[in-house]
Amino acid sequence: MQGTYHTIQSKHLPRYLAEFEYLFNQRFTLDAIVTRLVHASVRTPPPPGRLLRLVETSW
Repeated sequence: MQGTYHTIQSKHLPRYLAEFEYLFNQRFTLDAIVTRLVHASVRTPPPPGRLLRLVETSW
């Protein structure tokens, strides 16, 4: 993980773990991973603006 994420911060660990878990679970279907990722990103609703601003200001 340190090779991919040069700076690992504890507040972002759930996101890193979720991404790793998703990729690990899809490791046998590499040809469909881009299609699945696009599908998941299109189906996921955008977060509220207040949450985005909260993340930006917590640095």
